[in-house]
Amino acid sequence: MTANAEKLPGLKAKLAFAGRKFNAWWEGYAFDENAERAALQAKFPAAERGSRRPVEEIVGEAIWGEGRLEPGSPAWTMRFARMLSLPVRANVVIFGAGAGAPLSDLKHGTRWKAFGFTHAKNISQGNLRSYDMAMRSTDKSGCAGALSLFELHRDANPSAFAGFASNLLLPGAKAVFVDYATVRKGVRLRSCFPSVHHGAPKTDAEYRAALAGAGFTLEETLDETASFMALIAKGWAGWRQAYTAISQVENGKLRAEMMRAMAANAALWAERFEAMKSGQVRVLCFRATRK
Repeated sequence: MTANAEKLPGLKAKLAFAGRKFNAWWEGYAFDENAERAALQAKFPAAERGSRRPVEEIVGEAIWGEGRLEPGSPAWTMRFARMLSLPVRANVVIFGAGAGAPLSDLKHGTRWKAFGFTHAKNISQGNLRSYDMAMRSTDKSGCAGALSLFELHRDANPSAFAGFASNLLLPGAKAVFVDYATVRKGVRLRSCFPSVHHGAPKTDAEYRAALAGAGFTLEETLDETASFMALIAKGWAGWRQAYTAISQVENGKLRAEMMRAMAANAALWAERFEAMKSGQVRVLCFRATRK
């Protein structure tokens, strides 16, 4: 079996690779090993018991795509990156970089020097850092721009996160904060945000106050709810693909864990979609400049 086949997750994927290669030889057409391996990796996610990655993250990538734990796309990332209007080789930080996809989007769409922070576990990319290591690994020289993708709402005190972001930016640096916002103060949507302290994001007025208190000047607020709902709707097909892939996992106990994680993911995003559709939650974009 070739080296490319050995990189595949699980016996079924390796056998499928061998079968495709034999069929290419039998039919007499060129066999692209790298392309075939990539296709099989997407169909059979790497989910061995020895992996230290949480099952929820493996399932998230199976649904939303490589490097993504939540809805997103290169066009979505670049939509906000263009708002920064930064020069070539600018230093940029991404808060909420998932499993690295937003960094890949910027790598292909810009020539910036970007690094990101993530809550994901056991990420090995050199330019992707854990928040737990932030104080030790962050370059204190400052960045010329920042993208924050759904990070304000994760903190019970958005002012604290805004202050952390401000400390990494140079005076005059541009920043774009994209986040969930409730329509009125005090709303609690625990089924939509079960892992968030106190159960819900803040209102747009509370976010503005937090950003202003952290030294940002607000320039513009945009409602991105419709475009984000379209991303969720487009991702529904990912559950079918993920189900097919997870059903091929050989370890029965692990397969059951992944199926439960996939069901929980589907329920979460169905709740969020309905909350946005009913107007209880919005997705807002805050364009700001650090004073």
